[in-house]
Amino acid sequence: MSAQKKFDYDGEDFYTAIGNLASRDYTDREIVQFIGEEIRDIINKRNDERIRKAEDEGAELPELESTEGIPDSLNPEVFSRMKNGEYDGWNEQENKLRSMLICQVLQRARAKLSLVYKGVYDKIALGKIKTKTTTKTVRQGVDKDGNAINDTTTTETIQELPPNLQAITMWRFHHDPDFRKALQQMKRMDISVEDKSIDKVKVNITYNKKEDIELQEQKK
Repeated sequence: MSAQKKFDYDGEDFYTAIGNLASRDYTDREIVQFIGEEIRDIINKRNDERIRKAEDEGAELPELESTEGIPDSLNPEVFSRMKNGEYDGWNEQENKLRSMLICQVLQRARAKLSLVYKGVYDKIALGKIKTKTTTKTVRQGVDKDGNAINDTTTTETIQELPPNLQAITMWRFHHDPDFRKALQQMKRMDISVEDKSIDKVKVNITYNKKEDIELQEQKK
């Protein structure tokens, strides 16, 4: 039985693929599942660029990189050990260097993704998102000479969304300590008022015996 093929852990493509997938909001498990496909895409794009450059310069086509032998995926547990510097297949120095590179790539990609999400959130909160509506109107008929008319008119309307109060409140709650403190105090006050407004009424129900009811009826 032949040994399982491995990635080039010292190659730039391995870490570029991890960063690309992390920047698309892939989890660690999803990264290891699609890392082989991502590396092949990186190589194929590089080959395409070399071909285009050779054609533009009228030069001979270069030798292209092969994508054969690149594994499809990594085992999630193996990747976890690599990330934490505990992979049995690497020596101490390799674990230290490669785990550091993996962590740096993941942190950098996910930090950029967080900034993108924050930017979109801020725009929605402040009402800076613009929406475009396209309307097509088709006019059919005949003109005075009896020729068919089939005109299409396209109208585009651009509208800026108003600020989102809920999003602004949420943003201020997480980023403005004074606002968060005031909001929490208001919430405690609401709960206190609500508790005091509840009327606590004790209701006692007495069941009379059948003999007592009959005696009361006779006295009437």
